[in-house]
Amino acid sequence: MQSSSTSDHKQMGRPRSLNPKSKPIPTRLDETTEDILERYCEKYKTSRSEAIREAIHRLDQDEHQYFWSPEWRQLLLDNEQGLRNGEAEMHRIVQDLLQLIQGMSARMNSKTGSDQNETES
Repeated sequence: MQSSSTSDHKQMGRPRSLNPKSKPIPTRLDETTEDILERYCEKYKTSRSEAIREAIHRLDQDEHQYFWSPEWRQLLLDNEQGLRNGEAEMHRIVQDLLQLIQGMSARMNSKTGSDQNETES
């Protein structure tokens, strides 16, 4: 007769999961939402359940992480360079305007001086 020891006994079925998913959540979706879910699942070759779990985890992501994603960082860098270019252009425009004002002021002073000379004579 064979002895039955626990070390010799193999369990039948699937191995236990390290992260069991034992909380079902029945959800009603409108057609638009279901279409979005289906397209996502097809595009990323994932199950509906996994896609929903991913979406729920995204809800928990820190906003800082979202706004510092590679796409956002690139947008900020692009805009920063645009602002720096704009700053240099604005500086040049202000310098040009100051020179014009100084030139106008000098002309006005010289005209006022010549006008005074004419009235004094």
